[in-house]
Amino acid sequence: MLNKHPVVKGALILTIANIITRAFGFLYRIFLSNLIGAEGMGLFQLTFPVIAFCTALSCGGIQIAVSRFVAETKSKSSQFGVLISGLILSMVLSFGTLLFVFHFSQEIADNIIHNTASSELIKYSVLTLPMIALHACVSGYYLGLKKTAVPAWSMMVEQSVKILSLYVLGTIWLSEHHPITPMLAVYSTILSELAGMLFCLVAMGFEKTYRLHPSTIMHSIKNLFSVSYLLTLNRLSLTFLQCVEAIQLPLALEQYGMTQYQALALYGILTGMALPVVTFPSAINNSISTMLLPSVAESNVDGNAEAVRKTTEKSIRFSSVSGIFGIGLFLSFGNFIGSDIFGHPQAGTYILILSWLCPFLYLSISFGSILHGLGKTTAAFIHNTIGIVLRLFAIWWGVPRFGINAYLLGLLFSNLVTTFLHGIYLHKFVPYRFLAVTNIIKPTIQTVISLATGFLVQYIFRYSAYTGRFYYFGTIGLRLCIICGVFAWFIFRDFKASTV
Repeated sequence: MLNKHPVVKGALILTIANIITRAFGFLYRIFLSNLIGAEGMGLFQLTFPVIAFCTALSCGGIQIAVSRFVAETKSKSSQFGVLISGLILSMVLSFGTLLFVFHFSQEIADNIIHNTASSELIKYSVLTLPMIALHACVSGYYLGLKKTAVPAWSMMVEQSVKILSLYVLGTIWLSEHHPITPMLAVYSTILSELAGMLFCLVAMGFEKTYRLHPSTIMHSIKNLFSVSYLLTLNRLSLTFLQCVEAIQLPLALEQYGMTQYQALALYGILTGMALPVVTFPSAINNSISTMLLPSVAESNVDGNAEAVRKTTEKSIRFSSVSGIFGIGLFLSFGNFIGSDIFGHPQAGTYILILSWLCPFLYLSISFGSILHGLGKTTAAFIHNTIGIVLRLFAIWWGVPRFGINAYLLGLLFSNLVTTFLHGIYLHKFVPYRFLAVTNIIKPTIQTVISLATGFLVQYIFRYSAYTGRFYYFGTIGLRLCIICGVFAWFIFRDFKASTV
């Protein structure tokens, strides 16, 4: 059955891989936060905007262009030529960016990040750029072919090495009484990206290669660049605004009255603990969206408007269902995750607030991917820019006056606006239907029933004679399994009914 539906099959493989890697990433953050503390997490998170900007410059638009051109091209040799062209472009950009940032890391830390201590972290983090670029191009190639095994396995290898290397390095440093700093996280990231790159190279070694004439490669590079430079400019613009957002938030918290230590600690709790938890279920939506782009691009080229419409409605259904379920799940377990897992009650408070972000965030991911597949990248860029500007306004005007709550409200409102703009604009080209009963009411009832069932089972176990922390965690785990199991049964039943 799955062989007849490559998008469903590919999305399923990527979903499983994403869930596993997100779980590993979740464990990684727990271990890392216990090693370097909230302030260390905040300092490490400050390097992310710089690396994200460099990654966007090196391969952000190229990966999407490779996936799209491979999906639209029927010739095997031409598809291979697209990959080689993407690798040449991304390698040139990644090495150039690496050399620049490596040389000016101190100036970037002092004048852009406004934190001198982040210089060394930035300097060594950019060593991963060529590895990330190669990994991105190979993944884009396989996704364009709708072969998701290599991208899926590469993600799992990367995350496995990251958490294993962090554990080994942390153990060694503690045993030898070395000071535990965020550099530990940088080293584990370098090792994990290296492992992901090597896996991709090994996988490509089993593929058939084609002898390509230099003129063919140059022509392919020209075509790829004609699309990728627009995507890259859009991605760079968005990433730049996101960098400003990430850098300005700690500074705005200091204007609110916090010390630099308190601001970094709160920033680390929010971006290193609470937000990754809330975005954890988006593994499903990211997988579907990753497969949507080449599928929509192919259907669009073939003029199959009905296939695009059905794909859009199915993605809306998945995003709505997972988003509503995410609200219920995080409202139920937010305080437990913050207090008992991370050891920071503040993280639990932020998870409860950000849980309402889930439906809009997940829908925005799906809408954005479909717009890219249809070639409407400029519209998607404008909508995302409006969302980021709203968050920047919340930071510059709201946070110095009202603290972190102003940013959280800005985050919720900006995602609502972005999702609404995506949806309205997409409807002009794809006349999809958004049914309130199917996409809102029904999944809400199913979520409430699932949560009530899980709570009832845990409540019954409270009368047991067993006590202690291990038993407490066991009942929490059982409750979570019951909730997910009941909800999965509802979804499977609905899916089976819709395919009959």
